[in-house]
Amino acid sequence: MSRLIADAEALVADLPSTLAALEAGEVSYAHARSVVIHAGSLPIEARGAFEHAVLPQAREKNPARFDDVARRLREVHHPESITRRAVLAREERAVWLDAERDGMATLHHHLPAVDALAIHDIIDQAARAARSDTEPRTQAQLRSDILADRILGRSDGLAGFVPSVIVTVPALVLAGCESAPSTSPTFTPPKCPSFISTPPTCTPADSPAELHGYGPIDPATARRIAASAPTFLRVLTHPVTGDVIEAAGRYRIPTALREVLVVADQHCRFPGCGRRAARCELDHTVDWAHGGRSVASNLAHLCTSHHHLKHDGGWQVTRPPDTGPASRALEWRSPLGATYRTNPPGAALTAGHIADPPPF
Repeated sequence: MSRLIADAEALVADLPSTLAALEAGEVSYAHARSVVIHAGSLPIEARGAFEHAVLPQAREKNPARFDDVARRLREVHHPESITRRAVLAREERAVWLDAERDGMATLHHHLPAVDALAIHDIIDQAARAARSDTEPRTQAQLRSDILADRILGRSDGLAGFVPSVIVTVPALVLAGCESAPSTSPTFTPPKCPSFISTPPTCTPADSPAELHGYGPIDPATARRIAASAPTFLRVLTHPVTGDVIEAAGRYRIPTALREVLVVADQHCRFPGCGRRAARCELDHTVDWAHGGRSVASNLAHLCTSHHHLKHDGGWQVTRPPDTGPASRALEWRSPLGATYRTNPPGAALTAGHIADPPPF
């Protein structure tokens, strides 16, 4: 009851547009609650701009996908440096226990996102390797058992596995200048490393890096990861749309292009599906047998279920006719004739396209 009252007060006092959309049935309570949570962590003066930017997304996305977008936009509209916020947030790391019914308990571990994603990835790899026709446990049960066995020393279930962590870092951030370029004639450029002969002009706001599977992270963490990375992958994108520039190839998809598309898609491209792209399959939108090429604009990640749905379930997917040749937008048509459009998350946020409406 206290939470409901607090949500109502926030909607009435600070988020009138969200309240109006909720009353009109344009968004659900789950959408409104997400706006309240993310706006509540912003200074009062920043909440209006955040609400204006995020509300159109609430009208088009299901609650789970919308919450991810809202978290990212919250980072964009927060006036305080992400570097400073990351330092303060890291001080709150902790582990605590909640007792549950029937002899169960929930163990919470609040830790930096990079470490959390790495831990989850490595136990997920080990769980997948343990699957077999004779293994009765589900993937979730295997992850739980492998982590508990490893922590308690009952077995070495994680030996031989290395976590996969993908971070997209702006060039200036990697160089040590934590801010985005600016043309303002009155701003004084921040101090950049000595190896940069001509320091770029920057704005006061940090340019966060992007952690695949999570969202924005602070520049210092991104540089720490980059410093220990064994290899680098250079990604070339269109200067206006942000689309990955395609390169023709054979049916076999180059490893570099696969890695680029994992970052670009972030999740399964079926409407409303949130499965991580790294756990999905690359599908040719126009089948190779029908003249489709292994290029970025003809490839999209689909989870196993929705990959089969495309080929065997009566769903059709095409590139929308109103998009350019390099666009990676997809238009889905259900067996009942309804159409839904999905875009890679980056393009949807920067260009304001309608993306991933729920399929109902």
